[in-house]
Amino acid sequence: MTLRLRDRIALGVVLVLALAGAFYVLALKPERQQASALNTAIAGQREALATAQSNYAVGRAAQASIKASAPEWAALRRAVPNTSDIPALLRVLERNANAVHVQMQAITLSPGSPAATSAATSVPSTGGATSIPLQLTFAGGYTALHNLVGRLDGLVVVSGGKVHATGPLLSIGSVSLSKAPKLTVQLTATIYQLSAATAAAAATPGG
Repeated sequence: MTLRLRDRIALGVVLVLALAGAFYVLALKPERQQASALNTAIAGQREALATAQSNYAVGRAAQASIKASAPEWAALRRAVPNTSDIPALLRVLERNANAVHVQMQAITLSPGSPAATSAATSVPSTGGATSIPLQLTFAGGYTALHNLVGRLDGLVVVSGGKVHATGPLLSIGSVSLSKAPKLTVQLTATIYQLSAATAAAAATPGG
C-alpha cells in the first residue's frame, strides 16, 4: 500500500504530536509539578520567616519593656517585700535616725505580727499585702524628731507615676511626744509584706 504525500505528512504530524505529548507526560509534567511543589514550599518558608521575624520583634519589645521597668519592680519589692526583714528595717531606721542626730531607743512588734513570733498570725490588709503593726521610740531634739518623722514618711514616694523606695513602706498612724527624762517621740506605725498567696503568684512565671 502506497501512502500519498498528504497522508504521509498527516501521519508525520500525528507522530510529532504523539512524541510531544509523551515528552510532556514523561518529562515536562513531573518537572512542572516539582517546580510547583517547590514554589509552595518556598512560600511556606517565607511565611514562617515573616512570623518568626514578627515574634522576634515582639520579644525584643517585651524585653526592652521589662528592662525599663526593672528599677520600679525593685522599688516595689523594697517597699513591700515578700517577707518581713526586721534586721533590714532596723538598719533603715538607724540610718535615718543618725542622719538627723536622733537616737533610736526601741522597736516593739505587735504580738499579732508574724515578725514577733513565727506562730503568730498577721493582720490582713488590702491589695494582697499583710500589715505588721509596730511601735517605735526615738529620743532627740524637737526639730530633729520632726525631721525624722518626715524622712520615715518619705521612704516610699510616687513621682511621675513611678514608685521610688529607699526602704519599706512605713505607714505612720500616730505620733506622741514625752519630755521625761528627755524629749522622746513614740510612733505607732505599720509595715507591709506580700501575703503568701500574692507572693506565690508573683513567683509563678506569667503571674
